[in-house]
This record gives sequence, structure tokens and C-alpha cells, in this order.
Amino acid sequence: MFLSFDRLSRLGVPVRGSHYNKVYSGSLKSGEDLDSIYERFNLYHPDDFRGHSLSVSDVIVLHKDNRDQAYYVDSFGFRQVPEFFADNPLKKVEEMLEDDYGMIDGIINNGDRRKDDDEKKHSVMDKIQEKKKEAAVTENNAPKPKEAAKKQEAELS
Repeated sequence: MFLSFDRLSRLGVPVRGSHYNKVYSGSLKSGEDLDSIYERFNLYHPDDFRGHSLSVSDVIVLHKDNRDQAYYVDSFGFRQVPEFFADNPLKKVEEMLEDDYGMIDGIINNGDRRKDDDEKKHSVMDKIQEKKKEAAVTENNAPKPKEAAKKQEAELS
């Protein structure tokens, strides 16, 4: 959207991590700060970087001293945005109601993924067993070569 922080605030849009996708992760070099990161990603792109140059509305997350801090790239400089890490208000409700904790994904009680996986595995095995039975029945009902020849002779007479 390329909006300044003030414009975003006036629109009532919070800067949340859920609105962003991580496009790059790397190590912070000694003495590097936000300005040098901005310079590096605008003038000297790392070889493995495939995103666009840093622009207004991008967010830089620094992990330093076992803490994460998020900074909004503003029209002039950077603005710290602690709300970037705010939890989704429905997350707590989902954690209480969800059958499978591995499915904390914004959809309340969308089932137990492991149960679905088990059912799929069993259904595949059931299909294999069913096909084997069908093949055995077909094989048992198929006329034997001698019987087929006798039957053909009887029909010709």
C-alpha cells in the first residue's frame, strides 16, 4: 500500500505481523543499524534477496538481545511498532476451543488434522483390500481354459 505511518493511523489500520509476509532473513552485521540495512536493501541487494527495495510501509524486524523489535519504514526514517507482534484477539478463543493445538490458524475448531490423516490412510488401505477381493472374485468366476473349450464345443454342436 506504500502509506506513511501517519496516514495508516488516520485510516485506523494497525501495523500487524499478520498483514505481512517475511521476504528475507539474515544476520545483522556488527555495527549495522536501520539506516545501513535500508541502504543495503536499496543499493547493495544481497545475492539471495529476491524482494523489492525497502519502501514506505515495509517492516524490518530485528532480533537482538533475545528480543524482537519491529520498525515501520516511514516516509522519513523508521518508527518502532510494538503492535506488529500483537496477538490476534480470536487466538485465545481458538486455543480454548480447538481440538488440535497444531491447527491454530484463525479458523475455530476446524477438526483434528491427525484424525483426518488417519481416516485417509485407512480408506486407502480399505480400497486396496476391496480391489484384492474384487480381483479374487473375478478370478474365481472366470471360466477355466478347459471348461471354456468344452463350453465352446457344446455351443458348436
